[in-house]
Amino acid sequence: MKNKGMLLVTALLLVGLLAGCAPAAATGSDLMADITPAPVGEPAPVPAAYTGAMAGFGWNLLRSSASNDGNLLVSPASVHLALAMTTNGAADTTRDQMLALLTAGGLDMAGLNDAARAALARWNLTDAEDRLTIANSIWFDQAFTPEPAFLQTNADHYAAAARQLDFKVPAAIDAINGWVKEATRGVIPTIIEEIPDETVMYLVNAIHFKADWAEPFDANDTRERTFHVPGGNVEADFMHRGGPMQYLDGEDMQGVMLPYKGGRFAFFAILPDEGVTPRDLLAQYTDEQLQYYLTVLQTNKANFSVGLALPRFETAYKDSLKNELIAMGMGDAFDPAVADFSGIHQVLGTDLYIGDVLHKTFCRVDEKGTEAAAVTAVQIDLESMPVYDVEMTFDRPFLYGIVDLESSLPLFVGVLENPVE
Repeated sequence: MKNKGMLLVTALLLVGLLAGCAPAAATGSDLMADITPAPVGEPAPVPAAYTGAMAGFGWNLLRSSASNDGNLLVSPASVHLALAMTTNGAADTTRDQMLALLTAGGLDMAGLNDAARAALARWNLTDAEDRLTIANSIWFDQAFTPEPAFLQTNADHYAAAARQLDFKVPAAIDAINGWVKEATRGVIPTIIEEIPDETVMYLVNAIHFKADWAEPFDANDTRERTFHVPGGNVEADFMHRGGPMQYLDGEDMQGVMLPYKGGRFAFFAILPDEGVTPRDLLAQYTDEQLQYYLTVLQTNKANFSVGLALPRFETAYKDSLKNELIAMGMGDAFDPAVADFSGIHQVLGTDLYIGDVLHKTFCRVDEKGTEAAAVTAVQIDLESMPVYDVEMTFDRPFLYGIVDLESSLPLFVGVLENPVE
């Protein structure tokens, strides 16, 4: 039986305007002091195999999480990046399972790292109207020293900072949570509450997003309406907007896509037909079919006049993803008897395993735009007075998310079951 453990923590955060660099260094020994990251250079194209695999991973992760009741929100990009960093320390079947899950067999470890580096270079948009910033960090107990090659690879491809702390004192929790709070501009103030005795390592990814609608909703058109939740109804504030929109009329569903300023990102919402739930859609359609509908929605021209009513909402979600990831095929990494992370430490590597993957998200959608921390928020205003080609009122549970229009990759996907919960 192994006597060492590793707890992997994934912090998903999407929020506002960031300073354009990783959060300031926390206390403790800087393990990157003698590591020189590879030069950034010109951003390389992101391979289609990478974005396709991440999109499939995201839909599968949401589907695996759908057994949880209520609102859901996961960030495929954040979980994927945190697990990719961890995979650099894996070996043998542990690595094979993680690579198969993260790349659908389309990339080897070097290909995954190169693709992640290219994606990070294109996603960090601190000066654009659509603002997205991604930061990575790795935290070790002071009694545990990782392999330099593991640090070098994660510095080169993920711009990851790494520090050693005394995990036995409360200041270690404060340092990690302080990094998280700064990285998310306070939207997600904590990711861990305590450090288990067996934990020697945390890998943390933070994704931050904030953008205004290309066409904002008029706050004067926000009014209370009924939202039909499972087993009853609630009253919620609905935003209203009318006019040409990107619209999809699919089997058992309708959808709209609303761009943000800058044109790089957009919000999508998919409304199942009456009698069909978002979880029904996730069960009915494959990852490829869901991604196809999202791609069609993205490419459809805004030639439908839509009268839209979208609830204004703020939602937060947290979950352990351990059971979901085991069900998705990477069980070896969580099994102390078989996990192999000798790339992190040659001697103790076969004693390391992933104890948990913690996920927190936040999303706020209002008349101005979207702010999110590992959460997806959808906000829609509908002008109901004129006559439109289509009327869409998202007054029952629906799928939603945020998509990178360049790659058609959903950065966040979720289910809004109750806008006031």
